[in-house]
Amino acid sequence: MKIVAGIAGLLLLIVRGFVLWFLIPFSILAWLLVHSWAQKARLGQAICWYDWNFAAFLFLVPFRPALRYSTGEEKIRFLRMSEMREMPTYRISLTQLN
Repeated sequence: MKIVAGIAGLLLLIVRGFVLWFLIPFSILAWLLVHSWAQKARLGQAICWYDWNFAAFLFLVPFRPALRYSTGEEKIRFLRMSEMREMPTYRISLTQLN
């Protein structure tokens, strides 16, 4: 059953990668209009919050049957809007590509 989990993971990456082309501009616009003053969140936190909730949607709705084959310990859940301000941001540098 590891093949099922592998295929589901690959499909998840493909779908998420495609949708990020639309999700990132949308989250930037939403940050400009709402989140910068309502939640006092930084731009990176808003983008990561939208990405996290979209990934949680993918895991919990269309890819839910594949979750029983995963070995992940962390519980997947949606984050509330109030948690956006505490959201850790992604940082990747050229030295981490080794």
